[in-house]
Amino acid sequence: MKLHVFILCLMLGLASCKDKTQNGDLEIKTEDNKTNSSFKSDSMRSNSEVVYSENQEESKEASNMDSEGNLESTFSDSSYIKNGESDCNCSCLNPEEENNIELCLSEDNIYINAKYQESGNKVNIYYDSPSNKNTNKDIPWKEFDTNTPIAVLSAGENGNIKLDWKGFSINGELAVDYAIYGKKTLEGTYIKNN
Repeated sequence: MKLHVFILCLMLGLASCKDKTQNGDLEIKTEDNKTNSSFKSDSMRSNSEVVYSENQEESKEASNMDSEGNLESTFSDSSYIKNGESDCNCSCLNPEEENNIELCLSEDNIYINAKYQESGNKVNIYYDSPSNKNTNKDIPWKEFDTNTPIAVLSAGENGNIKLDWKGFSINGELAVDYAIYGKKTLEGTYIKNN
């Protein structure tokens, strides 16, 4: 008889443990569902914030373009000075007629003539020839590509433009020995020069 009572108690004990395990599983599943829904709402919120942020950037860039979305014509109509500079000795972008521009790579030493052309929402600048002001004759000007961009202009905030210097190329490859020319003097943000 003691054996029957012992087995009965053991079965009741096991049955009650099984109920607690099922209840614990339900609590764990409920917590998992809460975590998943919280994660989903956070990721949806962060995705919408990213989209909003991207739209803000696009609208800032769009403000630098003319009514037809043309950065080239906006750039052509103005003179720009490098942000933080006080004079135009070697720190201005002055677009000329027929998409020409003279660039100063090193004051009183290296000047080039370049052409610019819009490509999407950017403006590519291409090497054309050494300028008449150029005094540095040691650079192999005739070897540089004229169909590979040496710099790229993009719209910045508040009507500013950004110049990203790429460097000279020879046969489609970056001319490493001459790539640095223009990086220090030209690369950066430019503001309209009034």
